[in-house]
Amino acid sequence: MRTDRAGLYAFAHATRDLYGDAAFDFGSIKTAGMTDCYIAGQIIARVTGRAATAGEVQALLSRYEQLLPEYLAIRQGRLMPAVADILACLASDCSYVSLLLTGNTRAGAKAKLTRYGIVQYFDFAASGFGDNTFDRCELAVQALAAAQRRYSVHADRIFVIGDTPNDIRCGKAIGARTIAVATGTYSLDELTQHNPWWAVKQLPPPAEFIAKLAQGLDYIGG
Repeated sequence: MRTDRAGLYAFAHATRDLYGDAAFDFGSIKTAGMTDCYIAGQIIARVTGRAATAGEVQALLSRYEQLLPEYLAIRQGRLMPAVADILACLASDCSYVSLLLTGNTRAGAKAKLTRYGIVQYFDFAASGFGDNTFDRCELAVQALAAAQRRYSVHADRIFVIGDTPNDIRCGKAIGARTIAVATGTYSLDELTQHNPWWAVKQLPPPAEFIAKLAQGLDYIGG
C-alpha cells in the first residue's frame, strides 16, 4: 500500500508533542524497509543528539500509534494493484495463509490494514511486527518462529513479499522465497540486483500470482 506518507506525518506530530519543534527534515529519515522501532530511534537521535533509550523509543511509538489513524484518514493513500483481489483469493484457498512480516508496530499495521479494508485477511497471532526490533533479519527470525508455532510450516514453503531490498534480505535470512514488487521507492532493476526468487513491476492478477506460488511449491515437492 501507499499511505501518502501518513506514517511520517504521524511521527513528526508525535515528535513535536514529546520534544517540541524538530530542527531537521523528517524526509531525510530513511524509512523504506525499516522497522518503526528503528525509525523512532533515528528520530530521537536526531532531535537529542544522542542514542535513544528503550523507554524513549516506546514513548514515541505509543504517541505515533495514537496519531496514525488520524493521518491515514486525511492523506490520499491507496492499495497497490491486485493486492485486495489476491488476498481474497488466498483466503478462499485452505492451502495458503496470509501473515505479516512488517516493520510496522502491531497497532500501526492494524491501523493501516483497517484503513484500506484488508485487515481481515491476516493472522496477527502468527505474524511479526516492528514494536521492539531494530533489525529486519532479527524480526524475520521472530516471525518465522511465530508462524512455525501455529502452522508447523517449513521456511521454504513461505513467500516473503516486499518492495525494498531489506524485504528481500530478511526473507532470504530465514530461507523463504522472496517476491520483490517494484511499486515502492525502488525500481525493478534495483530490486533484481538483490536476486529475489521473483521480481515484478506490480503484482499480477490473482490467478497468475497463485499459479506462480504453486510453481514454487511444486519445485520443492508440493
